[in-house]
Amino acid sequence: MFGFSDYAEYRTNEQEVNRRAEQSRVARERKENARRRAAEQRAAEPTRQAEAARTARPRVA
Repeated sequence: MFGFSDYAEYRTNEQEVNRRAEQSRVARERKENARRRAAEQRAAEPTRQAEAARTARPRVA
């Protein structure tokens, strides 16, 4: 069957393929989450800088 000598070898190979697919999926999710967090931090950085600048300036009446 598909170049395998017996069903056990076929199942072993199928399990290995499934394991690799799962590892790839997890790696993609981690990479996407890291990319999303980095984008959120970049988007929030100007706001943090503006807030820091406002608090650092003394108020003159």
